[in-house]
Amino acid sequence: MKYLVVSDIHGDLAFINYLFELVEKEQPNKIIILGDTMSLSDDCLRINDFIDKYNDKIILIKGNMDFDGYLKKELLNFYQEIINGKVFIFTHGHLIDMNTFPCDVYVQGHTHINDIQDSKPIYFNPGSISKPRGNTVNSYGLITDEELIVKDVDGNIIKKLTYR
Repeated sequence: MKYLVVSDIHGDLAFINYLFELVEKEQPNKIIILGDTMSLSDDCLRINDFIDKYNDKIILIKGNMDFDGYLKKELLNFYQEIINGKVFIFTHGHLIDMNTFPCDVYVQGHTHINDIQDSKPIYFNPGSISKPRGNTVNSYGLITDEELIVKDVDGNIIKKLTYR
C-alpha cells in the first residue's frame, strides 16, 4: 500500500490543481488530507472536483480552518489505521496530540513544517503543500510498506525514515 499525505492546502487553487498531477505521479492507494483544506475563497471549492474524482481513496481530516457543509465528504477529527502491524493516528494537530491515543506513528499537519522524528511514537508531519513555514519548502508525505517519506513538490526526497 502507498498513502499520499497532504496538509494545509488552504484553498490555494494552484496546489489544488497540482493534487491531480500528484496522484497521477505517485499512484497512491489512499489519500489522506490532514486538514486546513479550505480558505475563505470560492477557489477552495475546486477541491470538491478532486474529491469527486478520488472519493473512494480519500480520508478528510478537519483542520482549524475547515467548515462543515462545504466539502463533499465527511470531515473527521482523526483517523486511525493499522499499517503493517503499526498503529497510525492521523489528525490535523489542533485538537488531538500525541498523548491522546496510544499509537506507533502519530501523523499531523497544522504546523506547516515538515518533520519526521524517530521517537516513541514516531512523529510524522508532511508540512504544508501550499504555505510552508519555518524555512521549509512546499511538501507532501508518503507512507509505504516500510518508510515515511517527505518530498518537495518537485518529487525530491527531503526526509525519510524506515518505521518497520
